[in-house]
Amino acid sequence: MLLAPAVENDVVASDATDTAPNAAEDGTALAAETGTETAGAHADGAIEKMDAHQLAEDRTIVRVGKMTIPVEKTNSVSYVVADFALKVESFELAERYKRVEEATRIRDSLLSAMSLAAESNVLRGVAIDSDALAALIRDLLSKEHAGIDDVMFVSLYKQDLARL
Repeated sequence: MLLAPAVENDVVASDATDTAPNAAEDGTALAAETGTETAGAHADGAIEKMDAHQLAEDRTIVRVGKMTIPVEKTNSVSYVVADFALKVESFELAERYKRVEEATRIRDSLLSAMSLAAESNVLRGVAIDSDALAALIRDLLSKEHAGIDDVMFVSLYKQDLARL
């Protein structure tokens, strides 16, 4: 086991602290050399984060979760993976739909709606029309659950697999 003298540790520590301010100065100098492009890139990043933050702050949006729906075709099977969120009329309604009992009912209705969509032309095409799918699901959900303004997809993608 090797032990280093305390004096060397102090020197190493001071070297590490000396490097950090220089790195910050170098970054500042780099930003000054590149001009407005670097400043603009940071400003754009701040705007994107703010929009994501505002989305998270909207208390009338209820995250429902992900579902995978198989869409069977003649020569292939497509798997549609969707992460759902619902925009509802009021904060009180959102709180109600976030409760376990209501969330389970909504997920069941959502699964039924996606199964109907899988049998229709909405999910059978080459590309998924997310607006048409959202409208179809919203209309089907609104029959059983009051106050749903919009169905949103946090993510939506499809994978086609050939039948062997």
